[in-house]
Amino acid sequence: MGARKRILFLAEGATMAHFVRPVALADSLTSKGAEYDLYLYAPARFAHYLADKSYTTGELQTMPGENFLANIARGKPMFPADVLRRYVKEDRELIGKIQPDLVVGDMRLSLPISARLEKVPCAVLINAYWSPYAKHRSIIPELPLTRVIPPRLLGSLYRAIEPTAFAMHAAHMNRVRKEFGVAPLPLDLRRMYTDGDYVLYADVPEFVPTEHAPPSHHYVGICNWSPPIPKPEWWGRMCDDPKPKVFVSLGSSGPVRVLPELLAALARLPVSVVLSTSSRQVPETASNVYTASLLPFMETAARSALVVSHGGSGGLYPAMAAGTPVLAIPSNADQQLSTAVLEENRAGLGVRVEEASSSRLHAALQRIFSDGSFATAAKDWGVIFQQHAREDPFQQFLDLACSVP
Repeated sequence: MGARKRILFLAEGATMAHFVRPVALADSLTSKGAEYDLYLYAPARFAHYLADKSYTTGELQTMPGENFLANIARGKPMFPADVLRRYVKEDRELIGKIQPDLVVGDMRLSLPISARLEKVPCAVLINAYWSPYAKHRSIIPELPLTRVIPPRLLGSLYRAIEPTAFAMHAAHMNRVRKEFGVAPLPLDLRRMYTDGDYVLYADVPEFVPTEHAPPSHHYVGICNWSPPIPKPEWWGRMCDDPKPKVFVSLGSSGPVRVLPELLAALARLPVSVVLSTSSRQVPETASNVYTASLLPFMETAARSALVVSHGGSGGLYPAMAAGTPVLAIPSNADQQLSTAVLEENRAGLGVRVEEASSSRLHAALQRIFSDGSFATAAKDWGVIFQQHAREDPFQQFLDLACSVP
């Protein structure tokens, strides 16, 4: 029998989703007794989630998530050049110490440089709607300009300048790549996100299809994971509450500033509200709102008639897996794209953050509740998502990748 393969996971600290997906994949291997030596490095703020893991964990130095979100809100490159250089140095040190057979990174944009220099294959985790082989959706994200001019009036202008914006991000990365003697990327943000020996789509192919993707691209499912947290003292009362539940979770990057408008809209409906704050400071809520810092997302979604989220995949996909429709309130580009996929698949609606007034949110909520097709579509998608989870696509990928000499 050959030596056990070593898999190194690098979880960037941009948002919670970039931590959750590598942990979900690593946990999926240990839960089935897969024969790998696993190493997972993540920012220190996530260390308490890793305390009892059976695999090796460690700290990854990352830029604060609020810096990442501020950069994308201004349309700037996500990671400054000095941060990328520092990342390359740390990546190489870890790879040299661990000697992995494969490195898996989530939003670790330095990894394609580091892995090539260390001559180790790497896999990049990304949502399929960012793939150059997926349908192209040109949607302007929330920017300072969209807070002044209605986004619908800027669509044609954004479509004209989007290739230049994508090229700017890739050119920024190419300047760093050149310093390390690594070949440049095509001037397309999507190519930058999918640069690796392997590309792992954290999706299911029916929900976000791709066409003519190379054999090195693989779907690995939604990477669902929920931290082991105790249920709040009100959980039993909430479960027994006869009113339909609306589960509100804006995650680590959603626009908490819309909560007053959202809660005002929900107060006009015969529903009970379940709110997860994701440990963020939120405006004071009414006493009749079931509130907790963190909740088991999929289990809470399954007990709810509707989920309200930021529209990103971390809030959208567990709701789909639970068979529950979603009202999305997207802001950044990633959330806008996943919300567009949600609407195309008829499992929910989106209201842009700039337009999230109480009246608009109330109208969207009423539409989802009154039109049963949203709930039906969500239930149908739940069956498909659960089927892919049972097939364990990540294990199938590793069986293939780790058999390559």
